[in-house]
Amino acid sequence: MDGQGEGRRPTTLLLVAVLLVGLNLRGALAAVSPVLPALRAELGLPPSLVSLVTTLPVLCFAAAAPAAAWFGRRIGASPAVLCGLLLLAAATVVRVLGGSLVLLAGTVLIGIAMTVGNVLLPPVVKGRFGAEAGRVTGLFTAALAGGAALTAALTAPIAERWGWRAALAGWAVLALVAAVVWRIATGRPGPTRPAPVAATAGGAGPSVWREPVAWAVGLLLAVQTMLYYAATTWLPTVLVDRLHATVATGAAAASLFQLVGILGALLVPALIGRRRGQAGFGLVIGAGWVLFFAGLLVWPAGWGLWVTVGGLAQGAGVALSFTVIVLRAHDEGAARGLSGMSQLVGYGIGATGPLLAGGLYGATGGWVVPLATLAALGACWAGLAAVAGRPVTLGGPAAPADAPLPVGPPPVDGGSAG
Repeated sequence: MDGQGEGRRPTTLLLVAVLLVGLNLRGALAAVSPVLPALRAELGLPPSLVSLVTTLPVLCFAAAAPAAAWFGRRIGASPAVLCGLLLLAAATVVRVLGGSLVLLAGTVLIGIAMTVGNVLLPPVVKGRFGAEAGRVTGLFTAALAGGAALTAALTAPIAERWGWRAALAGWAVLALVAAVVWRIATGRPGPTRPAPVAATAGGAGPSVWREPVAWAVGLLLAVQTMLYYAATTWLPTVLVDRLHATVATGAAAASLFQLVGILGALLVPALIGRRRGQAGFGLVIGAGWVLFFAGLLVWPAGWGLWVTVGGLAQGAGVALSFTVIVLRAHDEGAARGLSGMSQLVGYGIGATGPLLAGGLYGATGGWVVPLATLAALGACWAGLAAVAGRPVTLGGPAAPADAPLPVGPPPVDGGSAG
């Protein structure tokens, strides 16, 4: 028993490291909103630059995804993630050291650093956790939501005491803690067995772009991102316009949407037990998205119910969007290629979500068309989830549709993450 417990310690520490990395991959972005009024007042930012502060990182998630995948192949996934964490810590401090140009430059660097983690965490999890990769990915995405909620809740109180610059820069400590734990957890990788060329080529090479399931995975993330950022951007405005709610009510709804998302993300590793269940679970999540937007359209006074349903849908949706990346890949190399491709497609298209909703709102003068369009996109998400959830394995043989996901403790030396 002792030996077994001792052998599991490295994997447990790696799980802690993965979750710490997840906490950092949205936190520095979510920290900006609570101090935005003070930041705008001091730096004199026009609305156009304020929009860039929030949209630049998402664009980086798409534009830098191929470079992140290449960087992971070049130096190894684990060292690349460590470099990303160190860059994130440095950029978090740098962005508050000057004026608007320095802020934007630091924001771009933060987006690039986060992209490294976005792209390379799935292959690390695939390589190190083996049979448990899907569930660990679900926990990782819950950490994404948790990090955003943590920084959004604590940044304003810190700013009241020490100012907005210190409040934003202080989150570099969280990135440094994650970097230290990551280095310790990945410092002694297990024995590496190189994967056959044929097994990795499908995921790492250009052929991934010719795979229908890869496109389904990428478009699933794209629609998920569109819906999430459209709701995050416009939910308070929808309630103010349609319900004549106060600004405080809109802020409460936005907070509820984010907090419930943590629970939604945790549902994925708890419930996704069979490959066949992935498509069915996706249909349920898609129905949640449809109900969220349709409810705000038909009965906005019931926003508490609709926002709770939407929060569950967005948390579970992003968890499933990342989980299918590791479940559709045969090995670490295939996961790296599929992750890079799907995030290039997903975030590139997904960044247009707030623009689409805002454009329809401006063109029609109301929220009926935008909300109906977003509800229709929720139905599209369900269809894409059904395709992405099919038992197709990139870089390896397909599994039977009713084959259960392997269960049991993850291997201690499940292969090198780098």
